[in-house]
Amino acid sequence: MNELSKINVNILNQAINKFDGAVNDLIEELKLEREKQYNDYKYWNELETSNTEKFNYLDELANQTGHSINIQIREDIETAMFIKDELTALFEMKIIYAFKHLEINIKKLILHHYKELPTSKPKWYDIQRFFKKQNIPLNKIQGYTEVNELRLINNSLKHSHESVDPEILKIKEFKNGSFQNFETLESFYERVENYSAIFFTSLMEKTEKEVANFNDKKLKQIAEKATLNMNKEVAEKLIIEIEKKYN
Repeated sequence: MNELSKINVNILNQAINKFDGAVNDLIEELKLEREKQYNDYKYWNELETSNTEKFNYLDELANQTGHSINIQIREDIETAMFIKDELTALFEMKIIYAFKHLEINIKKLILHHYKELPTSKPKWYDIQRFFKKQNIPLNKIQGYTEVNELRLINNSLKHSHESVDPEILKIKEFKNGSFQNFETLESFYERVENYSAIFFTSLMEKTEKEVANFNDKKLKQIAEKATLNMNKEVAEKLIIEIEKKYN
């Protein structure tokens, strides 16, 4: 394995999304609790409809101990609604973290191979322009479509007070423009979650090949940049130093 590949393996190991695993158990726990609340509500509601006498009898017994089935039903519904809000928040966090995590690791990749970022705090479009200059158009990288959808939903969740980007309405899970349903967020994330890794791995491979590809055009660009403020005497010294590397 060459040195560039070793660097890429290290970057890839650091790029593993550990947040999802940390919250998935909590999500499953909340789902089970929500299902229990709905099942309790469904049981009492069906009992009141199918066997009013038994329902009233049980409610009377509950009243004798300071309880009420009707109050319990309302509490079950309220609890289920609050759990839904929590689940929505968790899937929003998964989406926002996933895209931010990808951005962070792309910046690491740029620093490792190009030694500087395109700007001090590059945004997605800065990153796109940077890689385009390196002859690596991001929209040609495997997984780009899904990663771009992740970016759009991430932006919409972070700026929910603003109008919905028309591009979002082209994403199949959000054609109705609703973000309030955690099932919709879950369905979307389950579809795209693996594409961040696919995209990043493909981008690493393309970057490694580009960095190692010293074609005539690239050599000319390097020479122009390196000799921009040099006179002939200094340039000749640079040539001598480069030749020493291979002697």
